[in-house]
Amino acid sequence: MTQRGRTAKMNKPLINLSNMWSEMLKKNVILWMCLVFVSSMIFPVSPLYSSEKTKSGCKSGKTTICTIEMWLGHVHKKNKKLIRADLKSKSLKVLRHTVQYLKRTGGHPPTNIAIGSKISAEDARLAIALAEHYNDRIDRLIVQALNPPNYVAIATSAWDDKSEVRVTQDQLAALKDPKLSTEEFHTLYRKLTDEANRVQAFY
Repeated sequence: MTQRGRTAKMNKPLINLSNMWSEMLKKNVILWMCLVFVSSMIFPVSPLYSSEKTKSGCKSGKTTICTIEMWLGHVHKKNKKLIRADLKSKSLKVLRHTVQYLKRTGGHPPTNIAIGSKISAEDARLAIALAEHYNDRIDRLIVQALNPPNYVAIATSAWDDKSEVRVTQDQLAALKDPKLSTEEFHTLYRKLTDEANRVQAFY
């Protein structure tokens, strides 16, 4: 047998093996597509997930505030169980670090609030009401671009003076207007924080 004949004989099983793997792959792809189709027919996506709130990505589907953090004065620490229960009653996820309290000598927490870009107007008004109830007042807004879209922070000290903007009570009242849609709320929020004229990465 010539050298060319021996080479052809050695390569033939490799070609057959390659064809076999190709056929198996095609069959697996077809099977996977059939399973996906059947699953979509048996388990259709619930209409619940097309609502404005569940588009946010929050697992509960009841709120657009996926994460909320609060830093409160020491005076509230004695009521921490009631505060946690209050948050839970509003469908907010409460973890161990959700509400933190300043030391007795810590003074008054910052009077600011951060509201993410995917929070609905209704939930944003709820967050503002919580801040005013538990932290007395709001006179500063945290620049929206610095925080996750489904995040709310009340009385945060995580950012410096460049990250927050003073607001008057009249401006805050405008934000709380129940007639504002979600889009209108965030347009006003970003207008008050002057985000259009800020350099995105100023850190």
